Amino acid sequence: MTTTLSQDAVTAWLERFCTEVEAAEAHLNELDSATGDGEHGSNLSQGTAAVRKMLRDNRFGDIREQLDAVGMALINSVGGASGALYGTFFLRLSAVGEGRTALDLAALTQGLGSAVAGIRELGGSSPGDKTLVDALHPAVDELESPATRSVGLVTALDRAATAAEKGRDATADMVARMGRGSYLGDRSRGHVDAGATSMALLFRCLHSSAEGAA
Repeated sequence: MTTTLSQDAVTAWLERFCTEVEAAEAHLNELDSATGDGEHGSNLSQGTAAVRKMLRDNRFGDIREQLDAVGMALINSVGGASGALYGTFFLRLSAVGEGRTALDLAALTQGLGSAVAGIRELGGSSPGDKTLVDALHPAVDELESPATRSVGLVTALDRAATAAEKGRDATADMVARMGRGSYLGDRSRGHVDAGATSMALLFRCLHSSAEGAA
C-alpha cells in the first residue's frame, strides 16, 4: 500500500490536471458565463500550457522547488483572479515539500490546510460564498478528520476528492457573494460555480495520480 506521494506522482498529478482542464475548457467557460466573464476555462488553459512547458524544461531538487515553480507559472500566465488563487494554492502547499521528494498524508494535509488559509486570506472568501473555496474547504476538512487520518493515502485522497465534488455540486444552491456573480444576487442561484468545478477536478486528479502510483 502506497503511504507517500512521490515527486514523480506529483508530476503525474500536475500533468493530469493540465490534460483535464484543457479537455474541460469549454465546459468551464460555459459555467463561468452564468455568473462571471465566461473565461475561467480559457484562462486556466493558458496556465496549464505554461505549467506543461515549465515541467518539461526544468528539473527540481525537491517538491518545494517544483510546486513553487508551478505557482509562479500560474500567477504569471493566467488572467483574472484564477491565476492569483491557484498560484497561491501551490505556493502555500509547496512549503511542506522543503527537502522532500515524497509527501506522506500528514504533510500533504498540512500543506493543503495552508493552501486553504492562503486562498481565503487573498480572496477574502468563506465557505458558502460560491467560490472554489466551497470545493477546497470540505476536501481539506475531510483530510483533517480523525476517521480519514487513519486510512491509507489513496483512500484518504478519494474521500477528499468526493468531498470536493459534493462541495462543487452544493454551489448550485448558493448565492454568489464574491466577484461579478455577487452583482446578480438571487439570479446567481441555480448555477454550479466554475472555480469550484476546477478545484474539484484538481482533487480528483490528485487521487487518480496517487492511485496510479500505488
